[in-house]
Amino acid sequence: MTAFLALALSAVGPTTTMPITGLAPAREVPNLCTYHYRVSTPSAECQTLCDQGLAYHASYVWMEAARSFETALTHDPECAMAWLGLHKALDKWGKTSIPKSNPLLAVVGGMGQPVLPSRYTKSPKDYALEMAKSLLPKASHREGLLITSKLQERGMWPNTPAADRKKNATATLDELLTLYDDDEEGWFARGQIADAPIPFYKALLRINPLHPAANHELVHLFERAKRPALGWPHAEKYMESSPGLPHAMHMQAHLAMRIGKWSHTTDWSSKAIELQKAYHAMYGVKPGDDHQFSHHLETLTRSMVHDGRFAEAAAIRKDAMGYKYHYRPEWIRMAILQADWKDAESLIDAMRKSDKSGAAYYSALVALAQGDLAKVKADLDVLKPSKPSRRGGKKREARQWEIEGRLLCATGEGDAGLKLLKQAVDKTKDDYEHHAWGNGASLMEAWGEAALDCGNLVVAEEAFQEALAHDSGSVKGALGLWALCEKQGRGEAADRYLKLAHKCWSRAESRDFERMKGGLARPRERLDAADQ
Repeated sequence: MTAFLALALSAVGPTTTMPITGLAPAREVPNLCTYHYRVSTPSAECQTLCDQGLAYHASYVWMEAARSFETALTHDPECAMAWLGLHKALDKWGKTSIPKSNPLLAVVGGMGQPVLPSRYTKSPKDYALEMAKSLLPKASHREGLLITSKLQERGMWPNTPAADRKKNATATLDELLTLYDDDEEGWFARGQIADAPIPFYKALLRINPLHPAANHELVHLFERAKRPALGWPHAEKYMESSPGLPHAMHMQAHLAMRIGKWSHTTDWSSKAIELQKAYHAMYGVKPGDDHQFSHHLETLTRSMVHDGRFAEAAAIRKDAMGYKYHYRPEWIRMAILQADWKDAESLIDAMRKSDKSGAAYYSALVALAQGDLAKVKADLDVLKPSKPSRRGGKKREARQWEIEGRLLCATGEGDAGLKLLKQAVDKTKDDYEHHAWGNGASLMEAWGEAALDCGNLVVAEEAFQEALAHDSGSVKGALGLWALCEKQGRGEAADRYLKLAHKCWSRAESRDFERMKGGLARPRERLDAADQ
C-alpha cells in the first residue's frame, strides 16, 4: 500500500491536484509562524510542510493545514506524523467525500492492485488515520503515543469500546507526558481532550511561550469565561508567534473591543485582511471557501465605524458587497453618523426583508436623528413584540426600551424616559454578550444624549461617565462630557474631554468629527437659550 501511494504521490506536480484533498500542492510560506515540531522524516521539505500544517491548524485554517500535510507526504509518504496531521485537518475541515480515481491510480492499480485502495471506499480522514496507524513501526515512541491516543479517541484501536475512548486516549497522553514532559504536541493534545483545558495550555506555554495553538485557545477560553483582560497577553503572544497568519492578527479584536484597547486593534484587523487577500491570490482561493474571511471583514468594519474611519469603512463596504457580504447594522450606523439619510433608508429597506424588528429599530434611530417623532412612534409599534419570544428577546427588549425612552424624552416626559433608559442600561451593563465588539457603551451614550436633551446635566454626566468606563474609546461619551462641562463653566474639564474625543477619533475626517461634536453641542445650545 505504501509503495503504491508513494508512486501516486510522487507524480503530483505543481499544477496538478492531489488525490486526497483535491487541492493543488502547498507552497512554502516564509515567516508564517515560529512553531517547529520535529517529526520523523529524512526530508527537510516534509519537515517544513509539517510545521506549516501545524501552524495553519493552530489558526483553524483547516483547508490549508490539509493541503500542507498532503504536500508533505509527496516528499515522504512514510511520515506517520504527516498522516496524523492530515487526519486532524480533514476532520476539522469536514472533508468527507471519497475522491475520484485519477488516470495514474488506474494504471498503477492495473499493474499491481486488483482493487482500489481503502482511500476510495472510506472517508479521507479515516484513511489518513489508518495510514498513520500502519506506519507506527516507523514512528518515534512519542509519535506513536500521539497516534495511538488519536486512534483510541476515534474508536480505531483494539479493545476500545465507545464508553472508554476518551479515558483510554487520556491515559495514553498522560503516559506520553510522564515520559516526555517537553512534548509540545502532547501537551496540546491533552488540553484538547481535557474537560478543563486551561492548565494544560498554560503548562505548554512554560515550555514554549509562543506556542500558537495554546495562545489561540486561551484567547477563546478567557473570552468565554468572561475574563477578557486575562486573555490579552495571549492575544499578543499569538500575533508574535504567527506574523503571517490572518487569524492571529484578527483574534486580538475579540478581546480588544471588549476592554477598550482601540489604539491598535483596527490596524491589526486591517493587517488580517491584507494577509487574507494575499493568500487568496496565491492559491486562487474563492473568498466563500475561506470560512474566516467574512467574520474578519465584518469585525474590521465594526472597528472602523467605531473609530470614525469612514472613508476606509466605505472602501471595505465596496469590497464586501463585491463578495455579496452585507454588514447592514454597521453601515446604517455609519450613515446616521454621516447624516446620509438616503443611504440609511436604503439599507433599512433591504433589512426589512429578513429582519423587521431590526429594521424598525434602525429606522427609529434615523427618525430620532431627524426629529420625526411620528415615524419613531410607528417604528416603536413594530419593535414591540405582539407576543413573548425567546429568540432575540433580550436584545429586542433593550432596543424597545432605548427607543421608547428617547421618545418620551423628546416629547416632554423626560423623567419617565430617563428612567426607562436607565432600566435598559442596568439590565445590560453586566451582560457580557451585549458588550461584545465595542458595543458596551451604546445604551449609556443614548441615555446621556437623552439627558442632555432634557436638560438633566446630573444624569447626563452619570451616563457619559458610565459610557467611558465601559468603553474608553467612546467618542460620544467624551463629547457629551465636553458639552455639559462647557455648560457648567468647567473649562479645564471641558478641554480635557475634548482632547480625549479627538484622541478617540484621531483618524476620523475633521468634518465627521465636527458633525459629531455639533450634535452633542445642540442640547447645550438649547439650554443656553433657555437660560437667557
